[in-house]
Amino acid sequence: MENDHLTLFFKFPIMKYSIIVLAILFAPLSFSQSMKDFFSNKTQVVLLGLDFSQAKFIGKDGFASPDGLKNHAIKGWNRFFATEPGKYSLQEALGLSDKYYYNSINYFIKQNDELVDQYKCITDEPYTLTEDQIVSTISAYAPFEKQGLAISFLVESFDKTNSEANIWVVFLSLPSNEIIYKQKMKGTPGGAG
Repeated sequence: MENDHLTLFFKFPIMKYSIIVLAILFAPLSFSQSMKDFFSNKTQVVLLGLDFSQAKFIGKDGFASPDGLKNHAIKGWNRFFATEPGKYSLQEALGLSDKYYYNSINYFIKQNDELVDQYKCITDEPYTLTEDQIVSTISAYAPFEKQGLAISFLVESFDKTNSEANIWVVFLSLPSNEIIYKQKMKGTPGGAG
């Protein structure tokens, strides 16, 4: 098992107050109402997890085992939301009640398994997602029957060369999967890896 990859989980700045500030600064009116409901526990919130379908892993020496990356690390990073809630609880960080919070990480565990090509996603070249890639990736999500908001963490890159993760935080309106807000976040690696 690739424990060194599993311990490399990148901590990214997705805490309650940074999201609130970003939402206020950049929110259109319709999103503001959705966010008001979101933070007052009046709407369903679905955590989709980490979407690696467009991700690049920069620094070939740091990601030396493509099969370990796909079969262990990528799955493990998503499972952290469920298996290590003390460290990675979005529900706790955002103050969401059990009644309005739904964890759907299995969706991305399955999708990442189907869409990630472990031999093409590791590179030494810099990489940035385009607006078109973000929109087309989100529009390909399967429809969800729930009403409310979904949160997807669309991973752009885990970069060992520069010791950073680049992840798009995307809020979606359910069940339409319409993007109502997105913001790129950067973080630094944590753990023994």
